[in-house]
Amino acid sequence: MASRSLGSIIVSAVIVGLIAGLLVAVFHLVLTEPIIERSIEIEKSLRQIQEATGETLLVDRNTQRGGLFLGFLMYGLTWGLLFSVTYHLVQNRLHDMSTSLRSSVLALLTGWSVALFPFLKYPANPPGVGDPETIQYRQILYLAFIALSVVITCLAFVIQRHLSRPSARGRSTWSKWAIVLGAYAAPALLLYTAFPPNPDAVLMPAGLVWMFRVLSFAGLALFWIAYAAGFAWLAIRAERPERARNVTFATKKA
Repeated sequence: MASRSLGSIIVSAVIVGLIAGLLVAVFHLVLTEPIIERSIEIEKSLRQIQEATGETLLVDRNTQRGGLFLGFLMYGLTWGLLFSVTYHLVQNRLHDMSTSLRSSVLALLTGWSVALFPFLKYPANPPGVGDPETIQYRQILYLAFIALSVVITCLAFVIQRHLSRPSARGRSTWSKWAIVLGAYAAPALLLYTAFPPNPDAVLMPAGLVWMFRVLSFAGLALFWIAYAAGFAWLAIRAERPERARNVTFATKKA
């Protein structure tokens, strides 16, 4: 199976990332915006305190809605570029997988490592939740958690590939996957429990906060599922011309 060039992968990854980002932005505009509106109504009660203390007032809602689309488009572009490099580096190590399976598995593992698993530890909060003085501390925690989450996933991936070698054929499929899952679950659980929780108190109504978090998690899941499906589809389409050229070349050679 011929390897795809980095340029071809980048084009596919960026296109799918932008489309998935746009899809999630529409999702949040329709479903999450009412939750944000409710939380802002609560936050508005603090406006007089903000004005008296000289703190920055809320950004107007039209600007925030525009930022929603811009933010997710940038999210899709950024992860599209990063994922394309990752896929290019490891595609030859997964030659035993079909193109669609290889593309979708790598995308879903990436999404779990950099988005979904970190979200479980540090879930998003609606407007009005969070102390500005702890922003830097919270960002350091979040980025460090993501980095270690990626390391753990990579280690489990390396173990899985090692167990796929002919020298490991004596083990059953179930035992191999048990080893891989254990190699991931143990350090992942340690990471989750070792990192400190979000230091900020949540003063919003619990129902509103949890609904916002559920929709935020659903948006991330939607992005990465759409990304995995779209990238796999484009990978299959990109493979067809290459396969046709190989058949033509083999026919002429014969």
